[in-house]
Amino acid sequence: MILMWLGSFVLMMFGLTESQKHAAAFFANLQKNFFEKGFEVSTAKMFVRTLDVVVLEASPQRSLYTGLALYNLRILSLRASNLIMCLSTLGAWWVLILGLLFLSFNGFFLLGLCALGLIGMWKAPKAKLLLKWVFVTGVFLIGGETMLRNSTVVQTILGQSDLAFFLADGRFGAVLGILIASIVMSFIVQVEFWSLALALSLLLTNTLSFNGALALVAGERIARMLLFWWRSRSLNQDCRRIGFQLSMVSILGVLIGFLVAGEARNLFYLGFSSDLSSFQDKSLQFVMLFAVILVFQFIAQMVWGHFGSLAKVDELQDAKYFPASWMEFELLSPHAMTWAKDKVHKRLSEIRYHLQGLHSLKEGQVPEHIQARLKLEEQQLAALDQSLKV
Repeated sequence: MILMWLGSFVLMMFGLTESQKHAAAFFANLQKNFFEKGFEVSTAKMFVRTLDVVVLEASPQRSLYTGLALYNLRILSLRASNLIMCLSTLGAWWVLILGLLFLSFNGFFLLGLCALGLIGMWKAPKAKLLLKWVFVTGVFLIGGETMLRNSTVVQTILGQSDLAFFLADGRFGAVLGILIASIVMSFIVQVEFWSLALALSLLLTNTLSFNGALALVAGERIARMLLFWWRSRSLNQDCRRIGFQLSMVSILGVLIGFLVAGEARNLFYLGFSSDLSSFQDKSLQFVMLFAVILVFQFIAQMVWGHFGSLAKVDELQDAKYFPASWMEFELLSPHAMTWAKDKVHKRLSEIRYHLQGLHSLKEGQVPEHIQARLKLEEQQLAALDQSLKV
């Protein structure tokens, strides 16, 4: 029985992840137009174009890493890249909508729409993408419904154990333990927003306290930023600075948002019906409080971005680019990387041209460390260029 519960959780996570991808694919042409227009424009236009790109990506994680990667490749300026990273949290809009649809909309109804759509509109490319988006959204909802139906096995296993009381305890000690456990689990589970799906299923079956559910999602947001800092450690000096500062500021914002959300929960008792045990009330409260955490993280990032964009940049930095594993782990926007492919290849051609020109110079005219820097950059760009072509 526990395998059935885990299978439902995997189905739910599959629907969530794939729906994010199909949402971005549906708006791919719009994203492409914004990238081609460029971001080196007035501040107002840059903000609008960056906002559109981030929102259409529908994934905070991919927008965050894409912003740093484009700056690391020297394709975008510091201001434009910082703006993409600071606005990345707004990409959570689709996940919040999925949370609102949870148990308030039938997933099989969406699958039925897909069946009708395949009969009448299957030839239109946009219609195909829309049907796939609707289909995986239905899969998410069905996975959530199945997970709740199988939740009795979890309650049976927990029984009257200490773990059951620990999860249901909403006091500080238990909530802190859940927060730490969520951070650790997020280092292992690399699926974005896995905690939202798990928190909803455990909260609605009264297995997890409300404060514990908030700690679960807050822990994942903290872990995602710690991973962002860790992965940026291998890049050049300026990217390392950005990775560290943005991560610490974001974590601070999440913690403040978590504390505020815990206090704000008391206000919901005034605005909701007296039947606070109903699924709709609980899920709506939880999603709105999760949005509070995201809002404080967003505010912290924007405050940092205002000052971070003014930092002085050293032109002579190590040629250390992000590894190909970022693409393998799907941390980057495929549409942004498709746009960046030609620019990477152009820079690689320029580096190779300079390396060829070194042979015509007399020995000692170009310092050894400059030659070594060019050769190292050529090797890394060649590896990235090959990865982007795959």
